[in-house]
Amino acid sequence: MFSTLVDLILPPRCGGCHLAGSWLCGICLRRMRRLEQPLCRRCGAELESPRGGCGCRGRLRSLTRLRSAVAYEGPVESAIQRFKYQGWRRLASPLAALIAERVLVEGLAASMVVAVPLHRDRERQRGFNQAELLAHELRRRTGLRPPPGRLLRIRTTVPQVGNDRLHRWQNVKGAFEWRGPQLSGRSVIVVDDVATTGATLEACASALNEGGAGPVIGVTVARVRI
Repeated sequence: MFSTLVDLILPPRCGGCHLAGSWLCGICLRRMRRLEQPLCRRCGAELESPRGGCGCRGRLRSLTRLRSAVAYEGPVESAIQRFKYQGWRRLASPLAALIAERVLVEGLAASMVVAVPLHRDRERQRGFNQAELLAHELRRRTGLRPPPGRLLRIRTTVPQVGNDRLHRWQNVKGAFEWRGPQLSGRSVIVVDDVATTGATLEACASALNEGGAGPVIGVTVARVRI
């Protein structure tokens, strides 16, 4: 009821093109480029040929798989920027729908869904954690449970934007910790908005593995091509 009243007072505008009527319009959804085969079976990166490799096995030791819904370009880039930095929280639902579609297509199975956490200072400054909003919507769409404890970011890290590959991995190494009961081999989906090298999701997976998790699958709305 409340959301309906809000929409009447402040009608939805597309996060991609700012057209009134919906949070992501049909035109922008059609313009979003789904990642194209061949994809790396482990990290989901687009490959130049089916026999090519991306070298991710040496880097992704804890993350079982990484999958993204669309390429980080065009309307989805605008939508994520508005969602993350301008407080367009209502974009969580249509963006999570893209993730849910990818989860279904890939047949990804898990016991629970957890978000990449922000440090408490960053979350206080921003007012919300965009990954948690996406995770909440993904749980609602899939029926998967939240975790029985908390995945925490235990130290501050500088934003990954602008860092090269090496600094991205160094920046988040050991930055996360699982606090809660042992996960006893249960599989976990970890949600974030954008993946570039997979460093943040790998660091989260490492913490979850230390907490007893089984396979850890990273999922994001979009993927940056590097």
